[in-house]
Amino acid sequence: MALAHKEKYWQYQYQLGAQYLVPLLRRWGLPPQEMRLLDIGCAEAGVLQALCEAGAEGVGLEISPSRLFLAQKFTAASPRPPALLAGDFFHLPLKATHKPFTLIMLRDVFEHLPDKEHAFAALAGLMAGETHLLLTFPPFYSPFGGHQQMLQSALRRIPWFHALPKPLWRLVQCTINKYDANAAFLHEMNKLRDNRVSIGLIKRLARRHNLLIAAEQYYLSRPSYKLRYGWPVIPAHFLGRVPLLRELFITGAAILLRKP
Repeated sequence: MALAHKEKYWQYQYQLGAQYLVPLLRRWGLPPQEMRLLDIGCAEAGVLQALCEAGAEGVGLEISPSRLFLAQKFTAASPRPPALLAGDFFHLPLKATHKPFTLIMLRDVFEHLPDKEHAFAALAGLMAGETHLLLTFPPFYSPFGGHQQMLQSALRRIPWFHALPKPLWRLVQCTINKYDANAAFLHEMNKLRDNRVSIGLIKRLARRHNLLIAAEQYYLSRPSYKLRYGWPVIPAHFLGRVPLLRELFITGAAILLRKP
């Protein structure tokens, strides 16, 4: 049953890549068939596999041995499987002096990294002159920016509670520990609180490391919600340009960066 659940999750990843990410990259002038791609934190590699089948030459990096094993299992039968590597983000087994990548991608990974400044410097160091960097993430102050949908109690449906002030957050932690069947996920929620990512932070880091924003896409209801919950995909148009409001209401951001 556990393996069947993992395979279903891999199919979700694959659909997300095939139905939404591939068309988005094509719209941005990055067709997969002309792409050498590095997917950092590729998990079970469903998204990466979709990009490879669309024509990309893909390399996936994953720190979790169990997820890497499943990625190898689920992609083995494909005529275009990605190359899969075990590695820690802060000790990357790759350098910019190797064959350069067209695109480096962190899909819902950057918000989990503890040292954003160090991480951004490492990513900029991997980029060659023609490399683009794609970061997708839910901004921390968005309705479900604490990933509370991973809980199993009624709290999983409550927006914004992950950003409560510390005294109130302590009460929430006690409630989760006492009543939630997935209380272990509280550790990850605390990491997200300690290392908050916002659209504004990404833009400040880009300026600090001399990177330009090549393209942006923001969602009031992101594509993953369509596949997981059946909610409609709702792009944010005007709201994506309003600094404070976008942090609060945009559930998914995709920001494409490049060197000058």
